[in-house]
Amino acid sequence: MTDGPAVPAAAPSFPKVDELFDGEPPPPQVDVRPRVLRLQLLLAGAVALDVAGLLLTVVPGAIVTVWAWLSADAEVARIEAGTYDEKAVAAVVGVRNVARAAMVFCVLCLVGQAWALHNGYYDAVWATLYELTMGVLNRILG
Repeated sequence: MTDGPAVPAAAPSFPKVDELFDGEPPPPQVDVRPRVLRLQLLLAGAVALDVAGLLLTVVPGAIVTVWAWLSADAEVARIEAGTYDEKAVAAVVGVRNVARAAMVFCVLCLVGQAWALHNGYYDAVWATLYELTMGVLNRILG
């Protein structure tokens, strides 16, 4: 006679076999600081090109801004895949928000440039710059 339900014996422990069949190990955590720094520098250059481009053309700044924005979105995709640790999330999401604001600023610069071109602003600015440059050159050259 038995006094109760049979208690199964403890399963033997085989750590190497368990490790072999546990599946894929988690990917190593990536240091996000160099990527965030690269994106910050890229965004700073893009905004500078957008502002300077108001005198000439905003297109190079727009290209760099789109590049930075797409790169920031790619970093967010890496967050969702679990490549980054929790501390890196705030930095990457912050850069993505700045990239989004830079895109809005870039579009505003493009609209401003189109308005200025339509209203003859560039004719007046470049004529004034030409006259100033020629006046300085005439004084220098005698």
